Amino acid sequence: MNVLSVDTSTNTLHLGLRSERGFEERMLELPMQHSQRLLAEIKELCARQEISLPELDLLVCTRGPGAFTSLRIGMACLKGIATATGKPLVSVPTLKALALSSGANRGAILSCIDARKKRYYLGLYDCEGNALMDDIDGNAENLVEVLSGYDLIHLTGPDAAAFANKLRPLLKERQELTVDRIGTRPLGLLLVDMGIEQFREHGADDIGQGPVYIRRSDAEEALLERLKEKAR
Repeated sequence: MNVLSVDTSTNTLHLGLRSERGFEERMLELPMQHSQRLLAEIKELCARQEISLPELDLLVCTRGPGAFTSLRIGMACLKGIATATGKPLVSVPTLKALALSSGANRGAILSCIDARKKRYYLGLYDCEGNALMDDIDGNAENLVEVLSGYDLIHLTGPDAAAFANKLRPLLKERQELTVDRIGTRPLGLLLVDMGIEQFREHGADDIGQGPVYIRRSDAEEALLERLKEKAR
């Protein structure tokens, strides 16, 4: 089975390809460059495996939360390939992928991505990848109650270290907080596995599936504010 995966939810571009010839994943730091590099990197990855886009059997991308524009770029690119080739596309939760990539085998795993405006995208999972709460756009104070039942909390994701500094003073003495020493791990092949599992259990995404943002974009907030002003 030839499976391509992509994650564009942060400044790091993750790619993975599993084929009958083998597997490969790439991780590139590309702040503000996903739109310029993504398709070229996909073609190069497929060329090294001697696979054409129509020979792919499944496409996998993350659906968020994460950077608004970057998420749209990744999903739109794979939707274009899926439409052109007739191949299925599935999208998987970004924060779940980060939790599973940590390799933590006990306690609760908290995935952290900087959402700007002094807030974070936060997802809490067990070691099997089961969600322990809904993903949120929030801060440390929002987690004190939900984390009170866990003696060990492992933070992971690109912004885990920064969030740990905010969370640690709010925890009880008995609670142990550990932070992933590797801020950004390759996700390509993990996403391939997640995508295959999801496709087998639930099939391809609905054509209307879009990125999961959790909160409104600045443009949406500005539009709502203008509508409120008109209503007054």
